[in-house]
Amino acid sequence: MIDLKVTKDLTEGNIYQNFLLYAIPLILSSLLSCLYSTVDAVIAGKFISEYALGAISATGSYDTVFFSLFSGFGAGFTVYIAHLFGKRDHATLKRDVVQILMLLSMVIVTVSALSILLRGPILDYLKVDPLLRADAETYFIIYTAGYLVTYINLILVNILHALGVTAFSFYVSLASALLNIGGNLLTVLVFDWGVAGLAFSTLFSTAAATVFYLYMLRRAFRELPSERVSYRFSFSCLGRSLRYTLPAAVQQVAFHGIGLFIAPAINGIGADATTGNTIAGRVHNMCAQSFWNTTAAMSCYIAQCAGAGKTKRITRGLWVGLWMNCVILLPFVLIFVAFAEPIVSLFFPSGYMGVAFDYAVRFARFYTPFMFIELITHLIHSYIRSLGMVNVVLGITVLGSLTRLAATLLLVPTWQMEGAFIGQVLGWCGDAVASVIIFLLFYRTHEQILRCIERVRQKKENAA
Repeated sequence: MIDLKVTKDLTEGNIYQNFLLYAIPLILSSLLSCLYSTVDAVIAGKFISEYALGAISATGSYDTVFFSLFSGFGAGFTVYIAHLFGKRDHATLKRDVVQILMLLSMVIVTVSALSILLRGPILDYLKVDPLLRADAETYFIIYTAGYLVTYINLILVNILHALGVTAFSFYVSLASALLNIGGNLLTVLVFDWGVAGLAFSTLFSTAAATVFYLYMLRRAFRELPSERVSYRFSFSCLGRSLRYTLPAAVQQVAFHGIGLFIAPAINGIGADATTGNTIAGRVHNMCAQSFWNTTAAMSCYIAQCAGAGKTKRITRGLWVGLWMNCVILLPFVLIFVAFAEPIVSLFFPSGYMGVAFDYAVRFARFYTPFMFIELITHLIHSYIRSLGMVNVVLGITVLGSLTRLAATLLLVPTWQMEGAFIGQVLGWCGDAVASVIIFLLFYRTHEQILRCIERVRQKKENAA
């Protein structure tokens, strides 16, 4: 008989098969997301102007702060929901998911409105080049107005992943990519809306994806048996999940949001630096999507094991996640190192060989191999977070981010963009060293894992 269930208990069955079946749809859907993000960049650079790409990314460090905040919140909430799913507490799971979505919607609308009102000072702080200012402001207003669909979409994806639902993400990402690419071609090439067309297309495709994810969440809820649940709003859901979500949100802001303090130094170099750094960021994200998503499989597996009390399977999940991540990342790095120039040229008008091009090529060729260091940090962060020790991850991340900030601000005045790239690598190294030491001292053996889970259980009981 065919199993039509959409949720998946990752702790049952073959671990390799579960990881692959969980991770492969995530990797494919992320590649599709990168594809239409890359198409945005290609259309901006080839069909609007060589500076349009810099314009749509000039305020990216500001957007990244909130993306990191809600992404981190979602990562912490994933662990919380996976723990509830593992111990079959479906009533609390359903109630808290609905209430958190309502609470976040109110917060996101407020953030969006304030950001648009304060756009002038925000662009001034980021030192957006005058060549980019008008288009950057247009894109910022439209994109920021759509924060609600962007971040609710992100939270819904995290919730579904906690329930083992990943294959659906691939189909939604495929539909969303087609909508976005089609919208880009229509609004830019036919209607000549410029960067505004790119923003509208992105938000429309994201809104469509959000509707699909809400449908799948409703379907998942129907197959989770529980007593009748009241969805009346209460702040109690925040209190129950806060010890997971708050440190994870702050940790992600510390890791990714540090760009808000680095951006003025890079933008101050000039429009070429802004554009080159934007493409370097796209290259980094395309490589990182591989281990981010494979690690998500490991994270949900470990969180479900912790919730179900299957502690002997946890360390095995870590080592399976490690070798799978390395195998999947390797071809991405090799491709970008070997074909740096032709790949980077996709983002510029035909024949363009300016300074921005050189910056991006150097990052792809010489700095992407160091992403194996970032892989180690992300893996250990996810492992420790999945055990419920989110404050530990926060402390490690702050150390790595401060290392990157200090190195970048010291090196950029002398070495320009090379200093920014080296500062990023030094941040990964500082984070990796601290992560490995903490793991070896406190989270390596079965006995240490048992003590960790027991501490988390006692904190929950005390909070209750």
